[in-house]
Amino acid sequence: MDKSSTETSTREHILEAARKVFIRDGFHGARMQDIANAAGLNKALLHYYYKNKETLFELVFNDAFSEFIPKIHSIFMGPGSVLEKTEAYLEAHLGLLIKKPDLPMFVMTEIHRDPERFFANFLGRMPGEPPFERFLQQIADEMRDGKIRTMNPRDLWINVMGMTIFPFISRPMLQKLTLMNDREFKDLMLQRKNSILEFIRLAILLPEKN
Repeated sequence: MDKSSTETSTREHILEAARKVFIRDGFHGARMQDIANAAGLNKALLHYYYKNKETLFELVFNDAFSEFIPKIHSIFMGPGSVLEKTEAYLEAHLGLLIKKPDLPMFVMTEIHRDPERFFANFLGRMPGEPPFERFLQQIADEMRDGKIRTMNPRDLWINVMGMTIFPFISRPMLQKLTLMNDREFKDLMLQRKNSILEFIRLAILLPEKN
């Protein structure tokens, strides 16, 4: 392996270690020494590759959300019904979580420890205005127009988020209680988009539209 390949591999190894430390301790609780220990490096070598933990956090955050944030912005700000946008969102979000199953714990850690920092990072990467208020308004509009059942739009969105994120946050418990190995868990999550969408369809569509 040449020097360039070795350095690339080392940088990726450090980022993986940093991600685990940030998930465990959050940004403020993490220390460069902790990341060096997790990567099996001395602190001086860690600083050779990455100057400070702010740089590492930025890279870990970008790796997690660089594609997802513009994608969901495009989904919610673009054309389509509430059901169509929900389906597209589930496709994007579950795809991300299957690829990065520990991401919800990283997000929950940062939201609880420093919500202002997290949302400044998250919303600051939107390619335009945050789309969530507009999507909630679209839900309300479709309810008013008799296209979907009447309910609290926020409650509908909480259901979508909860059904998407909960299995990944509670993965160790679910696997233990339902006797699932890692492969079976991943297979179930790959099927989950359809089951969530069917649940949402039955919950929001009027009887003649089901």
